[in-house]
Amino acid sequence: MADALFYFDISCPYALIASTRVEDVAKFTQATIEWRPVLLGGLYQLTSAAQGAAGSASDAMPPARRAWAAHDLERELSRYQLDVRWPAKHPMKTVDAMRLLCAVPSAHRIGLAKALYRAYWMDMQDVTSHSVLLRIARRTGLSREVLGFPLDESIFATTQWADDLRSNTQEAFEHGAFGVPTFWLQKEEKMLFGQDRLCLLEAHLSARQRNGDLESVKHINRLMPRCLRTAPENRQRTLKFWFDFSSPWSFLGYTQLQRVKRELGDSLKIEMKPFLLGALFKAVGTPVVPSQVAMPHKAAYMRQDLQDWAEYWSACSAQTYPPLPPVKLAWPDEFPIRSVIALRVALLEPAVIDCIYRAGWSHNRNISTAAGLLEVLNDAGFPGQILLDAVTTGDRAESLKAALRTNTDEAVALGFCGAPTFQIDEHLVWGQDRINVVQDLLSGWSPEKSRLKATVGAFPHFDYRL
Repeated sequence: MADALFYFDISCPYALIASTRVEDVAKFTQATIEWRPVLLGGLYQLTSAAQGAAGSASDAMPPARRAWAAHDLERELSRYQLDVRWPAKHPMKTVDAMRLLCAVPSAHRIGLAKALYRAYWMDMQDVTSHSVLLRIARRTGLSREVLGFPLDESIFATTQWADDLRSNTQEAFEHGAFGVPTFWLQKEEKMLFGQDRLCLLEAHLSARQRNGDLESVKHINRLMPRCLRTAPENRQRTLKFWFDFSSPWSFLGYTQLQRVKRELGDSLKIEMKPFLLGALFKAVGTPVVPSQVAMPHKAAYMRQDLQDWAEYWSACSAQTYPPLPPVKLAWPDEFPIRSVIALRVALLEPAVIDCIYRAGWSHNRNISTAAGLLEVLNDAGFPGQILLDAVTTGDRAESLKAALRTNTDEAVALGFCGAPTFQIDEHLVWGQDRINVVQDLLSGWSPEKSRLKATVGAFPHFDYRL
């Protein structure tokens, strides 16, 4: 039995990125990862996912969200030096290509899958054409002698391969998949979604190899691919951290700021920028509480994903010297969190940010009400009543309200789609799972000029300068 399964469809550019990285994960962890073809459209149907008329999930996004996703994808492709040429007919129907992959034995599937990815995303070939698919298969060395059956049109009419593709897709769905790339850890019975979760896949496979937990994985923070590991000395940089206490993802991003600060040193200034996430969501046309309207598969995975990242960041924090506090995330009883008062207090006194974040997301304390905030602030040694009076009835109350509105308006104008958002000069990075991109930008990497390839620092070919 394989250690992990890699569910993929060649029509997805994120799965393309994963296909270029997953073999290194298998090599470094000495794990077997089986490539298992699925039909992305079939997963969308099984999960009732929103999609455009052409079958692309991104087409169903609000314009601002779609623009941000496109920008992020282009940056990720650039980081892995993938020179993609978007097919004019994207997304192309890949059912026959995926059936062909099902027909090919596992030992030959990776080579054919890579050739099909190249045909779709680099060589502008029509992968809906049977003749094109057969030609690509023959060029990879496949033949009747290798396969044990004719490599001709009969493959596409064979019920067995159609049934296998349908079975793979159903299996992925039953494991919780709602898109590709999806990874399934067999022993742990754990699903991971997205090419940016390969660091989590490698962490779990490495921990299994060591018969330990994630903290047993040496240099675990280096499993997140980086273009640069060291920054020029004495180069002054400013990182703006846009946040809202109401977002658990924002909390996770916040917990890593100190680690980023340690890497960059005193030359890094971190500027905290509170804003109203709900108002932003309304402005860009997304649900105010996304987790409450997400399809069941995705909603369940979002909860798991939060805990996966908390566990990963805790391991990173434990390996920092001196160790940083563990990242504990506990879903609050009071959700969604109403953060307006807390954000105004943070504007008035930024020193309270840590205790408010950890009270709300680590200790299940009520930070939505003035009474709850008063207890949290007093317990942390702050003059709670003075701070609350100042932001509600004091001389600065109106100016603090205006400042929070100004920050929110600026976030909308800049094109934000959520929190946390990191800002380094003109560069915007959304999501705590992009901290490696933030670190690269702070270290001097340029998306427009640099040709450095993002690499996992644990591999021997990379100088990770311990």
